[in-house]
This record gives sequence, C-alpha cells and structure tokens, in this order.
Amino acid sequence: MRLVHWLSFLLALLALIAIVMVQTVQPASRVAVPGMGTVPLFWVLGLVFALGFLAGWVYLPGYAWTLARERRTWKRERARLEAELAKLRPREVEEVPRIPDRPVPEAGDEEA
Repeated sequence: MRLVHWLSFLLALLALIAIVMVQTVQPASRVAVPGMGTVPLFWVLGLVFALGFLAGWVYLPGYAWTLARERRTWKRERARLEAELAKLRPREVEEVPRIPDRPVPEAGDEEA
C-alpha cells in the first residue's frame, strides 16, 4: 500500500507543478467549458486537482475500515488462542519420559 500512497503523492505534486507552470507562462489562458463559457485555465486545473484530492479521501475510509476489521479478527483469534493456552497450562508434563512396560520409579528410588 505504501507504493499507492507514494504514487498518489507524486501525481498530486506533478499536477501542482503543472498548474503553477501554466499560470506563470500563460496567466491569461482560458478554456472553453460547455455551459460555462470560457474560464481561466488555472480554475480548471485547480478544480481537477481538488477533485483528484477528494477522490483520494474516498479511498482512506475504506482502507481504515478494512484495517479495523482485520484488527478485530486478529483480536478474536488471539483471545481464542490465549484461552486454549490457559486451558492447557495446568496440565503437568512429565519431565522424564516413562517407558510404558517398565515400573514407575518411587520417589526414594533414584537411579545413579
């Protein structure tokens, strides 16, 4: 996802540079927009830039929602595993393996 963020930042920066360059080179340039007549090119480029920026903000809530859903899933899984671990902890594990067909050594019978 970081690549998407860097690419969107780079595109926004390039759009901003294009707007500034057009404004400095041709400050009086105008564009014919259907239904509005002619408007300064700076306004059109600024509007396109603003719409692109707002479209990027549509992506952010969806991404945050996905992360929150994954976090809830991980928390449930962790709680399930911790409950299973708490259930298994009280069981004592034999420290010395016992061979089934041999008698269990008594506490006082230590082998050297």
